Amino acid sequence: MTAPNDPPSQPLSEQTEVQSQHRVNKSMTALGITGLVLSSIAVLISWVPIVNNFAAILGAIALPFAIAGIVATRRKGKRTGRGIAIAATILAILSIVFTLATQGMYSKAIDDTFGTTNSSTQSSTKGKTQAKGSENTKSADKEGDIDSGNYHIKLVSVTKSSNDYEGKPTAILTYELTNKKNENSNFMDVDIQAFQNGHELDTAIYMDQPEGYDAESSTQTIQPGASKTVTVGYVLEDEISPVSIEASGTLDMSDAKVTGEFSLQ
Repeated sequence: MTAPNDPPSQPLSEQTEVQSQHRVNKSMTALGITGLVLSSIAVLISWVPIVNNFAAILGAIALPFAIAGIVATRRKGKRTGRGIAIAATILAILSIVFTLATQGMYSKAIDDTFGTTNSSTQSSTKGKTQAKGSENTKSADKEGDIDSGNYHIKLVSVTKSSNDYEGKPTAILTYELTNKKNENSNFMDVDIQAFQNGHELDTAIYMDQPEGYDAESSTQTIQPGASKTVTVGYVLEDEISPVSIEASGTLDMSDAKVTGEFSLQ
């Protein structure tokens, strides 16, 4: 029996409504949503060559937002959307991993393709070169003409640089290339190989561009009669042994080469 002075108990429906209203008042975390959007874009472009350089940066930006979203949606926090924040964190990490993996894969594919092309060309012209005599095999010390005289190259220096994306030591080759043709240059015409301890070195891929290095310089067009300074990074086997450079025309039937050996600076 209810006492006359006791206040009426709150109906169950009203209690449920108050609890629901309390849950509604907890707004969705903007940090997690921001991290999810950025990391999703990073994952999508991580498979695209060249463009995926930006994917790793975007993933690195998204990661702090995602982690902050997880913190904001802890049990006693004032935000909802913990699942979104966790998903954003996972995608941000995956975008960075995918970018590094695909860059390594594309770099190896390019090296294998050009290496195979150059080996096939040299094999097909070897018999002709030997028949013509040794006078047709030209070699110069760090400077000379290549690609049947279409280009003049001067090997300038090989200097140690910052580590690549895997933390391996690298060196940067600097050379000057002059276009002696009557038409614009084609970067496919020139083949540059670097060797250390008798082994060909892989092309370096950097997370951050080192000082004095221009990743696009080797592919930029040169007009007739003009010259350009080109830089190429290579992954070193060690930081002591000298590096040998061989420059030639990719399809040069004369087999002319410009060579040079450099002590690491």
